[in-house]
Amino acid sequence: MEKKLWLVPEYFSSFACKCGACRNACCRSWKIAVTEKEYFRMIGMNCSKELHDKLESAFSIPDFPSSDKFRMIEPDWRGQCRMLDSDGLCMLQKECGEPALSETCRVYPRSCKAENDRLQACCSSSCEAVVELLMEADRLEFSLKEIAAVPEISETIDGDFQEAEQKAIDILQDRSLSLQERIIKICEQNGYERSGEQSALEIIEIIGCLSEESRTIQDYLEDLLKLKDLDEAAVEETLKRASADFSANFPEWERYFENILVNNLFYSAFPCADRRIKSREACSGLALQYLFMKLICAVFLQNAPSKERFVDCIAAIYHLVEHTAFYYNSKILLKNPMNLFWI
Repeated sequence: MEKKLWLVPEYFSSFACKCGACRNACCRSWKIAVTEKEYFRMIGMNCSKELHDKLESAFSIPDFPSSDKFRMIEPDWRGQCRMLDSDGLCMLQKECGEPALSETCRVYPRSCKAENDRLQACCSSSCEAVVELLMEADRLEFSLKEIAAVPEISETIDGDFQEAEQKAIDILQDRSLSLQERIIKICEQNGYERSGEQSALEIIEIIGCLSEESRTIQDYLEDLLKLKDLDEAAVEETLKRASADFSANFPEWERYFENILVNNLFYSAFPCADRRIKSREACSGLALQYLFMKLICAVFLQNAPSKERFVDCIAAIYHLVEHTAFYYNSKILLKNPMNLFWI
């Protein structure tokens, strides 16, 4: 495959799958779409009877099948891919090699796109190995590198999106301001003004509604959603205390969040993250990403803070953010990101 110049974050060439060492395999709880060609290749492979029986029971027919989404690999009753072996490795790859995998499994968590003729590649923060690399980086930098890859998506985005994306990234990386102030500045530059204030209980309700689309995030939400049974004053006090503990336990949290948010802006082609919303409306998705990370991590980690649990929580959040219609749904539920209850 011919090598071409791609714009990539510095960590891109350092990424490597953790394989059996991964605490939460990427295929956990996900239905993985396979094409018609991939399905018949897998079903007809020369493999052991054990693997063939696994494959025979692994697939379901989607509600609206197509040649690109012909079958789905269903998770088992534990929420794990049926191809996942007890050692955390893929049975299909172990027995038949990497070429036997579906394109989704081979590429993930990498994302390779051609947008307005610019080749760009990065990785999704739904992978714990990517989150670890982002937390290790002092600042997320981008450069042109020669890599051999094929764009998964090629599209033309209207307007000067690359300039708008870079402007938002520059603001997010301006450490003379707090991270909260940087996000407010991006919202202000997109024409938003504070017109009220949404309560902590309302924000928790929004988080709960958005999270219904992801099974992966549910394990990290339980304590936060329990706060809905308290009155507003008690919820605010609990969140302030959890936030203070979080800042004390993870003094570099703003750097972590900055790198993760910048990675998402590049990954999602912010502010053109969803064709169904106006560019300025993507600010709701950006603001809610910040609140998701701050509130869910603060409450989840309050009684048992550890870097591993922090990484796992972020990866679960980005299962939702980067693999569902998060930006669109955020715009529907949150009309004005400036009205958020900022912790």
